[in-house]
Amino acid sequence: MLDTSGKGLQTFLHAIEQGRFAPLLRALAGVVVLLTVALIYLFVKFTGFDSPAAMDQAQIARSLASGEGFSTKYIRPMALWQMNRAEKSVAGEHFPDLNHAPLWPTLNVLPLTLVRGSWEMGPQDIVYAGDRALAAFSILLFLLAVGVAFFVARRLFDTQVAFIACLLILVTDLLWQYAVSGLPQIFLILLLLVTSWAIVRAMDEQHDAPQAPPLKKWLLQLGIGLGFGLLTLSHWLAAWLFFGYLFFAFFFFRPRILPLAALLAFALALVPWGLRNYAVSGTPFGIALYPLGTESNLLLRSLEPDFSDLFYGFKMKLRLGLLEQAGLLFSFLGLNLAAGMFFASLFHPFKRLTAARFRWCVLAMWVAATIGMAAYGPVTKAVSDLQLHAIFIPLFAFYGLAFLLVLWNRLGFTHSLMRLGFNALLVVVAALPLLFTLFAGNARAVNWPPYIPPYIGILGDWYKPKEILCSDMPWAVAWYANRKCLLLPDSPRTMVQISDYAVLGSDIRGLYLTPVSGDAKFLSEIVFGTYKQWGGLILRQPQSLQGFPLKTVRLLPIDGQVILYSDYDRWSSSNKQP
Repeated sequence: MLDTSGKGLQTFLHAIEQGRFAPLLRALAGVVVLLTVALIYLFVKFTGFDSPAAMDQAQIARSLASGEGFSTKYIRPMALWQMNRAEKSVAGEHFPDLNHAPLWPTLNVLPLTLVRGSWEMGPQDIVYAGDRALAAFSILLFLLAVGVAFFVARRLFDTQVAFIACLLILVTDLLWQYAVSGLPQIFLILLLLVTSWAIVRAMDEQHDAPQAPPLKKWLLQLGIGLGFGLLTLSHWLAAWLFFGYLFFAFFFFRPRILPLAALLAFALALVPWGLRNYAVSGTPFGIALYPLGTESNLLLRSLEPDFSDLFYGFKMKLRLGLLEQAGLLFSFLGLNLAAGMFFASLFHPFKRLTAARFRWCVLAMWVAATIGMAAYGPVTKAVSDLQLHAIFIPLFAFYGLAFLLVLWNRLGFTHSLMRLGFNALLVVVAALPLLFTLFAGNARAVNWPPYIPPYIGILGDWYKPKEILCSDMPWAVAWYANRKCLLLPDSPRTMVQISDYAVLGSDIRGLYLTPVSGDAKFLSEIVFGTYKQWGGLILRQPQSLQGFPLKTVRLLPIDGQVILYSDYDRWSSSNKQP
């Protein structure tokens, strides 16, 4: 018979609210919210890459997926100088990359292979399929990193702190921005958390099992060294974290020679790539060791770089770099209150010995990374390829949250609802930048200036695969047009020299100038600075074409702010224009 008393319905509702269905429904609701945020970021807010490093590493990944090896279509004159100095042959077809760490481009081969049919940029493709595929892959890595963060935080503190900390990480807008930036920072977070778990495990062994078999301690150190090796192979600056760890490990672990195992594993992880670089360039790290800072650096653009000024005033650069980072630190930590409270937590005596001491390891790694960023900077934007403060957000949030909860407990508010309200308040405050991003309208459809992908991709129709261009943003030409492109050299004379001698296997057929140089400071950069030799061509002065081999000119949108100097009229006969 049918139950008309309503008891069955009440039982069902109780099961949903408090019974066996409650955890499942809460988890399902969380997954729905998380997927909604991910989809909004990926398909509504995402306007493509706007980082030179992201585009550069993406086109290297596409070369790997194409079977061309770890080669690049973005050619730096300084790389030519490096290879010539070492008397290495310059590959005309597949030019080896000498700048980037190999692991992140190698991982990106997978998502790019899945969209192989969309590699060619279409005239209506406002957002390139490769951009979106790499962003989706990075979002998956972000979610995986949050899962690892839960286990690290639970090992340091407890399940409650771990759960709330993961919520704080998930609502940090800066981390979502990195997830769709194409940069390796999200992968660095994942590797750092895995390595941190190994460090905490090794510290537990030191505290709780001092008589444990030595082999286990050595194996843990080898794993830690391998973790830092993978971090460094994902981003060269991450090597500074290992230096910070070694400083901490020397004072903490016994016997003192124990960290040598980590050093050995770290070195062995780097040896294969060092041998590859040495074979093609004569140095283990190519040109990556030079603190070049920005893509407009004159050293990068020269066939005969002058290093006399490289370390001149280095102390001043280091000091200014540290001051800049200090002033922007909270924004570099994603405006996350819990992460910012890490520094206050250094003054609290946590009861668990491993948790109390591991924070000094985190601090040592962060200080070392900060010095590295200052040396190789400048770091002036929250989303930047050289910004490594963001990868410490999860570890900082663990300690900052634990400290805030200790302060709350000391206030004496013991009611569970009040504690729940306090936890919710922390999450809401951390989520404010994310909420503003999600509910604010898009300011622009493309990252202009200086990027409009279809107007860059059209160069792939106008120029054949083996033809070479020169540009002030070769990373974008290499990625969106899939054409080999030389970074704008220090002077037209250098470009003509590279072209006439067919150093890259062919002469240069086009010069593509964009707001990268056009929007540079007029006096300090165009007239007297890094672009002074190109001032006439940047400012569209006809007399500059006298003696210049590329005399056919085409202004491109928007408002003629992009100009193409070509060997002949390549666009009139094209049937595929945006």
